[in-house]
Amino acid sequence: MITLLQLRKCPWAAAVRQTLANVDQDYGVVQVPYDRSLRHQVIEMTGQDKTPVLIDGDTVIWESRRIVAYLYETYGDRRQHERAQEIRQELRTPIVTS
Repeated sequence: MITLLQLRKCPWAAAVRQTLANVDQDYGVVQVPYDRSLRHQVIEMTGQDKTPVLIDGDTVIWESRRIVAYLYETYGDRRQHERAQEIRQELRTPIVTS
């Protein structure tokens, strides 16, 4: 079963929940503390304290765009697979600031 570790009102977690609905996957939710220093489960699993975090069997992913790409690649249709590749390419492109 897929588990999503999240903050209740986090927009990034909302994007992941919508993606889970888009790929028709059931999941459970674990609400994590707002205080990052209390996110022991998140830190133990990922080495960092940010949410959302997705657990799918032995696979643990954090950062909403990486989670969305994973879900589309793993459970999506052809169009979603293409979108996952676009997201992966965006993640590899450095952000240029002046």
